[in-house]
Amino acid sequence: MIHAVIGYGRLARALVPALRAAGEVVVVGRRSPGAGELLPADAARAADWVWLTVPDDRIAATAAALPWRAGQLALHCSGATSLAALAPAPEAAGFHPLKLLAGDAGLAGVHVGIEADAAFRPALQELAQVLGLVPLVLPSPMTEHARAAYHAAANLAASGVLAVLAEALALWEAAGLAPADGLPALTPLSRGALDTALARGLAGAVSGPIARGDAGVLTRHLQALATAGLDADLLLALARRQLALAEAAGRLDAAQSCALRASLAGQ
Repeated sequence: MIHAVIGYGRLARALVPALRAAGEVVVVGRRSPGAGELLPADAARAADWVWLTVPDDRIAATAAALPWRAGQLALHCSGATSLAALAPAPEAAGFHPLKLLAGDAGLAGVHVGIEADAAFRPALQELAQVLGLVPLVLPSPMTEHARAAYHAAANLAASGVLAVLAEALALWEAAGLAPADGLPALTPLSRGALDTALARGLAGAVSGPIARGDAGVLTRHLQALATAGLDADLLLALARRQLALAEAAGRLDAAQSCALRASLAGQ
């Protein structure tokens, strides 16, 4: 089995070493090839599986420009792009690691969404396991609604956390604390919440005034936002969802739930 990886961005820089470490033969195709690399068309001609690790908006054009032959499998690693972008290829599949690739580019231990028909799904699941990933079978074909929901879920779990931290840092600075200390001080709280959620589930990990039914503290949090000149929309949305989790876990009695809801409704 020979793999061609077309494009050499952050994903490819994680994928190529992982494939080679697993004993796979890999050629790299780039528009301006370096030492030991090939032009994209030459790399595709040499391969059985062709990985298109180019930006999403270039997948379809790249697939259309390659010289395909019968039996080849084209793969992209985009959670947002339909397999229709690979239509010029004889066979198509998706292999989408659920990992932010900034910084540490390793793939081991993460889930990977696999979108493939029955002919290729077992081989892709086996490859995922060899690479140390956890295979996650996606519907095939995947509807556009399902794809958008899947990708939105992944994006919310990744960059969505950054929006919450940005709000937390704004409040940190409103408290008169040194901005440089904010992220190092607050991110361990985020990591701790995520670790607890993995161990206990989301409902079991809820903490703070919502979990304790402390409507007075929640009201003071909302007042702090107003004093700092910040909108309360994000905190209110998050508080309502935390309240639903706390109620589902049986953490609150009826009086506590009522008081919290009254505090939230007053905004």
